[in-house]
Amino acid sequence: MGSLAKIRAMRDAMSNHERRIADFLLENGEAVRSHSSKSLADNIGVSQSSVVKFSQKLGYKGYSDFKLSLTESVARSAMLPKIIHGDIASDDDVTTVAQKLISRKTLALNETLLVNSEDTLLRAANAIQGAGRILFAGVGASSLVAKDFAFKLMKLGKSVLVESDTHVQVANAATLGTGDLIFAISESGLTQEVIRVAETGAAEGAEVLSLTRYSRNPLAEISTLSLFCVANESEARSSSILARTAQLMITDLLFILISQRDGKAKDMFERSRSAVDVFRRRD
Repeated sequence: MGSLAKIRAMRDAMSNHERRIADFLLENGEAVRSHSSKSLADNIGVSQSSVVKFSQKLGYKGYSDFKLSLTESVARSAMLPKIIHGDIASDDDVTTVAQKLISRKTLALNETLLVNSEDTLLRAANAIQGAGRILFAGVGASSLVAKDFAFKLMKLGKSVLVESDTHVQVANAATLGTGDLIFAISESGLTQEVIRVAETGAAEGAEVLSLTRYSRNPLAEISTLSLFCVANESEARSSSILARTAQLMITDLLFILISQRDGKAKDMFERSRSAVDVFRRRD
């Protein structure tokens, strides 16, 4: 899990003091290798203890571990496609808007992959594959991602419950039990309706798999297993463009992992295609 991705993902939830450190590191990450915790603190204009606490907040034992991870993260970032910095402006032409959008989506996809370990992704795929019934919980844009994933799983013959109405989601959650799974999607991890569905199903013995932004949030905390997405949005936020892109990448990746391990997948896909071909021949 890359240090730069962690900093970007957690920045909005940081205090003003912590953001000073975060912004310096995001702009000058390559210079950290030559800094001790004290010299870095002096450079930023904060105390040495603030730098150490910042490292620990990101999940590292201390500054030395953080410094090593950040150096590796900077090296990996140098190999990624160059990102056009800056928000999309009202006077940008079509080509510039397209380039900025592609760049920001590329960054969101790469950083989302970095904050989810291979082990966690495989555990999530196995949980879905082995579940009896799968209930999807989400509202707004998240419900669209849920439906897309649910329809894909239906092609594998999975027993799926997907409904936009949150009252129906909660009612369905109350019918779940041991061996069943709730896939709860909320970009913020704060959506009360989704949390309620997850809590209801968990109380009946179902496992909860969540997909939220990379942060400490109520939905992730009550989940059996947590997946995260990174989507730093500004003017695009009202439409959740980057969040939806990151969420779809995770659900598509899970679908492929599940399909790889399902010996009946190829046959199921062929049966679905054959059924739809009937309509095509009538056109």
